[in-house]
Amino acid sequence: MESGLSKPSGSNVSHMTVPELSQEQQDSPIRQLTPGDARALRIPWDSRHSVDEIERIADREPRLSIWNARTGEFLIGGFWRHRSEIATMHQLAATGGAIDLVQHFASHCAARGIRMIVASEQAERRKHQFYESAGLSPVEDIIVYEMSRIRAKPHVAGNLRFVPVASLDAVTLDELLEIDHEAFPWLWWNSKDEFVEYSGAPGVGIHVGRDHEDRVMAYVGITRYRSWGHLDRIAVRPDAQGTGLGRAALDYAVMTLAGSGARRVGLSTQARNTRSRRLYEAYGFRRSPSHDYRIFGRHLTGEPELHREG
Repeated sequence: MESGLSKPSGSNVSHMTVPELSQEQQDSPIRQLTPGDARALRIPWDSRHSVDEIERIADREPRLSIWNARTGEFLIGGFWRHRSEIATMHQLAATGGAIDLVQHFASHCAARGIRMIVASEQAERRKHQFYESAGLSPVEDIIVYEMSRIRAKPHVAGNLRFVPVASLDAVTLDELLEIDHEAFPWLWWNSKDEFVEYSGAPGVGIHVGRDHEDRVMAYVGITRYRSWGHLDRIAVRPDAQGTGLGRAALDYAVMTLAGSGARRVGLSTQARNTRSRRLYEAYGFRRSPSHDYRIFGRHLTGEPELHREG
């Protein structure tokens, strides 16, 4: 989950309507991956998924993974942030047939009504020419920051009262979704299922910031693992940005992590999100360029909505 405080604007993402599979594509050895096909795959030694995991993925999200029955090459797909309108490529294990697999994946997704496919370098890195050949264009450049040697100190609450979310009841979940969709561009919206899975992950904490009228004005999502902490998400209502609430939310998140034992904290944000980048740098976070990555994507149907107002 990328952190951020404001909506960037503009997009150069690919936009094309993907046709139904041609006769040539229909006659090809590329087909939907079923759980029973997993043991016929040519799985590389450094695969992100084991045979058993691939079987579970193919069973859980049918029709989102494909393979070449002749070569054993495969593409493991899934839903981006548990959203049925966006699909992502988790793993592409192919060499000579990689482009064909991506094209079939796009056609299969378009036939299902999926509106966009994305591929993140955070999962695996390929030459940028490959993505261009596959019809995918840069969507976002993600910048990674880190602060080392943090230590706990009193948090200045300011105009917000932060409280941890003990359980995601329907009311709290609706409040989180509302502010999430207001604060972030379309691509980065979380779904209900994403919030539910995220909240149950080890070391994760969600905290909401309420004003004096008890309205949720911000929320932060954080993860701690031993002495390492990560600021997964920071969202502030757009109409309250520029009033110091972003700084208060950031300080609360960092101090909460430090108080729980974290000694260094990392985060990431969109390169074009200049408001949040200025805030992080002013707070003391420093770039970690070796961990930066890019996201590529292609719109399959309809008009691009990467930066549509929520």
